[in-house]
Amino acid sequence: MSQNDNLEERFRQLEQEVMGKQQTNKQTHEPEKRAEPEFATISQGMNAAKTSLSSLINWVNSLTGATKIAAIVVIGLVAFSILNFVFKLVTAAISISILALVGFILYKVFFEPNPK
Repeated sequence: MSQNDNLEERFRQLEQEVMGKQQTNKQTHEPEKRAEPEFATISQGMNAAKTSLSSLINWVNSLTGATKIAAIVVIGLVAFSILNFVFKLVTAAISISILALVGFILYKVFFEPNPK
């Protein structure tokens, strides 16, 4: 019995603490701040890409001789590997969609009950 009384008393204390915090928030008239995601627009993304590309070009132009050639080769390899990755993703998406279409047609032909 005393343990239940202690739990109830502790619950009431916690409830009073919470209610007191809520009342102080209302008294200060501060709206509750929620973390809202920030969405980047397409123009912001394009501007970021342009600035990144221009800074990369400026960095390559600041190099001399063999280091400039090596940097251009490495940048080209990275660009082609990214392009290859994107093409593989598109190919996989097309393959999966074709496979899903074939599976759907086979389901309709063999497993769906015939309407009368």
